[in-house]
Amino acid sequence: MNVFLLDVFSFVILKFLQQILRLIPDRGKKALGTILGRIGYYVLRERRKVAIENMRRAFKSLSDEELKRCAKRVFENLGINLVECLFFPYLKESEYEKRFKVKVEDGAAEALHARGAIALGFHFSNWEITGVLSKLLKREIVAIAKPLKGFRLLGRFVNQLRSKTGLSVISNKEAVGEVVKFVRDGKIVAILADQREKRSKCVYVDFFGEKVPTSKSVPLIALRTKAPVIPIYSIREGFLNYTIVLSHPIEIRRNGHLSSVILENARKVNGFLETLIRTFPEEWFWVHRRWARKKVTEP
Repeated sequence: MNVFLLDVFSFVILKFLQQILRLIPDRGKKALGTILGRIGYYVLRERRKVAIENMRRAFKSLSDEELKRCAKRVFENLGINLVECLFFPYLKESEYEKRFKVKVEDGAAEALHARGAIALGFHFSNWEITGVLSKLLKREIVAIAKPLKGFRLLGRFVNQLRSKTGLSVISNKEAVGEVVKFVRDGKIVAILADQREKRSKCVYVDFFGEKVPTSKSVPLIALRTKAPVIPIYSIREGFLNYTIVLSHPIEIRRNGHLSSVILENARKVNGFLETLIRTFPEEWFWVHRRWARKKVTEP
């Protein structure tokens, strides 16, 4: 199937599923998401193998059976994430207060009152739904998103879902200078900082005891704008029920040789994520090939 047909087919299926979700209660939606995740676990064999290998590199003490169980929960959560995102546009804003709680840790409230701020995000829990924070805080959040190459209909649909949470979405093709302008204009800019980066744009930083290619974007923008870096993530409490945590800002080193400053600050970003993953291992996006490629095996 060529890309155009796959784009149209995926769009039609998701729109159909979206309408079905309007007819069933939350319990049924969660069950459907879990089933879709389990199907993905068995059908998407390569993604399953990557997830298990990633977890093996991070949690060397876990047995093969424990790795499999955790990987299955990861896929189930991803299935639930999909269903939640599809249904979110039909969720009444009057329900937000009941479904979404905001926990502001020491230092985060003061940082939010800065002229601009960097919201440090990760592919953790339902990161797409976390965008509702924009409406809860009544403040514009600009999200940097990677376009879906070749999938015009699907890409537009996904960005529409994101905008329903309250986010303003721009392409990650925007230069760092353009992102800096948003921060200096007083906006909160959300950046997902846990993806594998190209060699030409990365620094190699420790992550679960191994050096991984890590983006320099957050450290560079923080240095150029002097904006606070606030880690933000959500804790799953039930179907479309989350506690959104605004963590204590990361202490950004701002003085010294540029390369060493970027390296240290990137290490702090990875360190925060590693702690978060150790606490909630089934909530991270393990299906992404975060570490350097090597032969992937499956227990």
